[in-house]
Amino acid sequence: MNASLPLFARAVAGAILLVLVGGGLNFAAQAPVVPPARILQMALEAPRLVDYEGTEVITALRAGRMETITVAESHKRPDLLRMEYVSPGDLAGRLIVDNGTTAWHYEPSLNMAFEGPTLQGQLLSRDLTLLLRNYRLSALGVEDVIGRQAYVIALDPVHLGVRRQLWVDRSTGTVLRSEERDPYRGIILSSYFSRISFSLNLPEAYFKFRVPAGAHVFNWITTEAGSMSPAALETRSHFPVLIPPVLPEGYTFRGGALSRFGSLTSVYLRYSDGGNLISFFEAPAGSIGWPSAGTPIQVAGRPARLVDQGYFRVLIWEQRGLRVTAVGTVPTETLVTVAGQIAAGREQALVQDVSRRIESDPATVRRLRGEGLTFPEVARTVLLSQRLGADLPTTVRYVRGSLTTDELARRLGIPPAAVQRIVRQAVGELPVVPVLPATPR
Repeated sequence: MNASLPLFARAVAGAILLVLVGGGLNFAAQAPVVPPARILQMALEAPRLVDYEGTEVITALRAGRMETITVAESHKRPDLLRMEYVSPGDLAGRLIVDNGTTAWHYEPSLNMAFEGPTLQGQLLSRDLTLLLRNYRLSALGVEDVIGRQAYVIALDPVHLGVRRQLWVDRSTGTVLRSEERDPYRGIILSSYFSRISFSLNLPEAYFKFRVPAGAHVFNWITTEAGSMSPAALETRSHFPVLIPPVLPEGYTFRGGALSRFGSLTSVYLRYSDGGNLISFFEAPAGSIGWPSAGTPIQVAGRPARLVDQGYFRVLIWEQRGLRVTAVGTVPTETLVTVAGQIAAGREQALVQDVSRRIESDPATVRRLRGEGLTFPEVARTVLLSQRLGADLPTTVRYVRGSLTTDELARRLGIPPAAVQRIVRQAVGELPVVPVLPATPR
């Protein structure tokens, strides 16, 4: 998904740096019928199989208007990536070099180079089951994109969210074009290759970053990226890790990491619905200055800053001695509501309340919270574990979308239809637990 999904990671990285440093269709006849799930799988597999070099044009909504950047992009399988910004003039020369483990960002206007974790992450590769649970796939036909035939598929959210449309090259699986459409603001992100070449023998040296002369170097080092639970992060960080009590429907915990930026230690929590991310960065409040960027707002009565980049939003506030930064593509009101739920500081009261409602001991609820589950997910996990006769770790994987219904049925030795029936009945009987109010914009 090189044409669209890593852009969110690039945007998140750019937002973090901003805070830290201060600031007509041709349809092919008789095209073969290919299931949309297979087309999506082609797109997921393409980066591991295909080398390419091209020019990508990316347009994103920012500050109420669409802004366009042009990037010279090169990829060498399986995970080497180089992106050099060509236009507009104030961004020309910005460089990202990513080897699949670490990524370098060079900001010429500041003459600063930042080293940190990879941006590629293969989000959908890990979250395909979750994505198929939260999005409906449909095939829209075949179109011509820069002289190449491309399958067109749409990913429509089951819940309120962003609709994606992808143009997937029939020969290579590479995403040649993509669009993301918000139901209220229209297209918020689009990207397409204006030219692209395949089957290249790009030298590996081209993907090695060389620090420009005189550049200031900052290292954002991530340890055990994507593999740590909030409970484990709290032990390693030596400060309390705040876990969102509730999130928009479909979002679930996908991993955490401990990061260091110079002397700054922070915790990173990643939540996803399979296609979009909401990320939380937490660090001791005194370790970094209060940002000047953004609009001053209130989060549960606390001073906060909102940086609205159109396609994504950054929300910063403080509580319990921590600076918390939330980054997501969800609507502003949703992000503020999520932050307010965290800032309310009702963890212990909610543990007791949910334990009583689902007739489970508080220790089990706290343990599941320590694994990153929201309170609605905790209730769902405990009840499904009881009804299915499955152990809690297996049920957690199913609730998080890491285990399909068919896989769970095989583990339990019962038909998938029986699992679906039990799940429907259990979900219908779930007690009322804290939910996120609907925020349409």
